[in-house]
Amino acid sequence: MKKEVERTRLTVGGNLIDYPGNVSTKTANLTTAKILFNSVISMPDAKFMGIDLKNFYLNTPMECYKYMRLPIDSIPEEIILQYHLLPLVHKGFVYMEIRQGMYGLPQAGILANQLLAKRLALHGYTPTVHTPGLWAHKTRPILFSLVVDNFGVKYVGKQHADHLFSALEEHYEAATDWEGKLYCGLTLHWDYNARTVDIPMPGYVAAALHQFQHNTPRQPSHAPSQWSQPNYGAKVQLTSQLTAPTK
Repeated sequence: MKKEVERTRLTVGGNLIDYPGNVSTKTANLTTAKILFNSVISMPDAKFMGIDLKNFYLNTPMECYKYMRLPIDSIPEEIILQYHLLPLVHKGFVYMEIRQGMYGLPQAGILANQLLAKRLALHGYTPTVHTPGLWAHKTRPILFSLVVDNFGVKYVGKQHADHLFSALEEHYEAATDWEGKLYCGLTLHWDYNARTVDIPMPGYVAAALHQFQHNTPRQPSHAPSQWSQPNYGAKVQLTSQLTAPTK
């Protein structure tokens, strides 16, 4: 749950931005996350927790500045007064120079990710060589998969998870989910004693029925198609007809 329920964001028209460099960022995929879940329940004393960074794309320093203009009529009066914008209006527009990352910039994601990598490297965290989005520490028993600003953390010993969280808190506002109940839209139910993790989909069926307005059938159906009960022991002879190819 966001602390600020009602928010207004200024976004750059990313389709009009020409950035000469690469804008793609390596992130963990669903397979990597599920393998990480499996490794948690497979290792004694291992646990899982989540970390979410706030405003990850914002205020990242940019070497190449960008520029945009905004109609003064689109800016709320309280913002105009607070930032004294009226003297800056030229032919109905306010012109601005973008020096730090903001929403809509094509390069916002990769610049924020590169800065995160530099900051975490000072604390011993580096991406693994062959698995995109999977990070490890040089000496500590801790792994995490990273999708944008969502961390899925496997750790053995809470002090190591605290070390990662403290490293992130130096530069970011971060929130923790010590129970590891939610990661990248997946609901997780952990049982460390039984070494199991369930990934249910609460509300999925009800939402799908509402979306497609599917009427409740008169008779319950538990499969996509009709099912015939097999008659074990019956003698069934399957025949087929083969047709010779024509010349």
